[in-house]
Amino acid sequence: MGYFAVCSFDLEHAGPEDYEKAYAALATLGLNRKLVTALGNEIALPTTTTAGEFSGNSVSALRNYLTDAIRMAFLEQGFRAEIFVFVSGEWAWGQRST
Repeated sequence: MGYFAVCSFDLEHAGPEDYEKAYAALATLGLNRKLVTALGNEIALPTTTTAGEFSGNSVSALRNYLTDAIRMAFLEQGFRAEIFVFVSGEWAWGQRST
């Protein structure tokens, strides 16, 4: 089944280089700073938000995998962070700017 996951995070006492390392680690897990619309347009997500589409057996299994994998990736970088992960089997997203 297909799932959509969102990760929002905050790094403690971190600079711009640390955030770039965090984004790179998340990208290796399939969580990216940009999404592609149904029309093929690319949109940027708000700062410290990443998202991606995944296949899996259950929403809770994917949530557990992602939260554990993100935690380990951040620990390997020496980051202290707050991490929030949301996973859904049915989704619709929209984006607006002001």
